[in-house]
Amino acid sequence: MSTVNDPEDREPVDDPSTEETGDRSAAREDEAPPAPSEETADGAVPDTSIYVRRGRTPTLGFWVAVLIALPALAALISSPFFDFPDLGAVVNFVLLAATLVGLPLAAIAAVVDAVRHRSSKTRRR
Repeated sequence: MSTVNDPEDREPVDDPSTEETGDRSAAREDEAPPAPSEETADGAVPDTSIYVRRGRTPTLGFWVAVLIALPALAALISSPFFDFPDLGAVVNFVLLAATLVGLPLAAIAAVVDAVRHRSSKTRRR
């Protein structure tokens, strides 16, 4: 979907300066040639959409990732203080910390985000 109000199938517009000579290449010497556009296999130029976030508050995905990664990182840092027999036990400890501590924290963050963004207006049916 294009954000510019240009029709997809534009007809070429004649330049008034070329009507006298009939030569399009001699239209204006100071104009730069048109930039080549990337075309798809069927010859259509793909539309480009740019989305801009205006606010600086982190998204829910950021908070979920942080709240799962922090307990895992804390478990990894604290693992030398425990007597683990091998590296597999350390990985298991980190994954359990991320699952048993991080996922409930992420669920709480999701509930808080849902309540915060809920509209105060009552919905009509």
